[in-house]
Amino acid sequence: GLSRPAPVGLVPDGTAALRFGLHASVVAAAVALIAFAWALALVPADLPAKAYYEILYWGGGHALQFTWTLLMLVAWLALAQAQALGARVPLSPRVVMLLFAVALAGVFVTPLAYLVHDVSSVEHRQMHTWGMRIGGGLAIAPLALAVLVAVVQRRGAVLDAAQRPLRAALLASMLLFIAGGLIGLAIDGSNVKIPAHYHGCIVGVTLALMGLVLHLLPQLGYASAQGRLAIVQPWLYGIGQLLHIAGLVWSGGYGVQRKVAGSEQVLRSTGEVAGMGLMGLGGLLAIIGGLLFVVVVLRAVRNRR
Repeated sequence: GLSRPAPVGLVPDGTAALRFGLHASVVAAAVALIAFAWALALVPADLPAKAYYEILYWGGGHALQFTWTLLMLVAWLALAQAQALGARVPLSPRVVMLLFAVALAGVFVTPLAYLVHDVSSVEHRQMHTWGMRIGGGLAIAPLALAVLVAVVQRRGAVLDAAQRPLRAALLASMLLFIAGGLIGLAIDGSNVKIPAHYHGCIVGVTLALMGLVLHLLPQLGYASAQGRLAIVQPWLYGIGQLLHIAGLVWSGGYGVQRKVAGSEQVLRSTGEVAGMGLMGLGGLLAIIGGLLFVVVVLRAVRNRR
């Protein structure tokens, strides 16, 4: 992507804005790879294994979040335009490109963190965390609001069979990502609210990319994904994951710790057990939804136009 980038153009339109977002995601991925290599050279090899690998992947992992966030925003805009047909996202291409640039700017905190703080220090870790929270979050709210406006404008419109799965994937993605973001604001201590936060955001990204795959299938010469199964799949995956993170938040309220399993979780009360049970049920539904995506795509690929 960096070696042969497609030109954005002097007069940006919607396609150029999306292309700019894709270029920005590639830059963020390059920064992440540099961070992994930098950490590999700096992290002391004599650290305990748990601490060594956590520090090794901390910086690059946070940089990769910029990559996936940018790709998700590109997917949201593409899906909104694909299913809106008559309604437009109320942002000009120049404003969209500016927001993508803002979303990318935060990734450059990553090399700065390696320059100003020791890689094993708390300050180093916190700098990566706050870089993602502030830099990565500034562009999401206005873009998400603009996409929601475009969808609401078409809420009474009759969509064709190929558009309905795209809208389902878009709305399920936004629901999960926003839920994960709100849970992030409620984190207090090292408990299972933390994985609830990032599991919501990660599946929000996954659903957006699933929707983008469905959108691209006809452009690649395959049949479009249609039918009840194609509409139900993103909602099953999304609602299952929503139950999963709701169970984690519930358990986190009781202080259930993260990165432990089995008897080490020390589930004492009925509420703690119920919360983890809800997490398991939601996870099962999400797995079924993920498998159904494979079925939907294989059907479309088999029915090549």
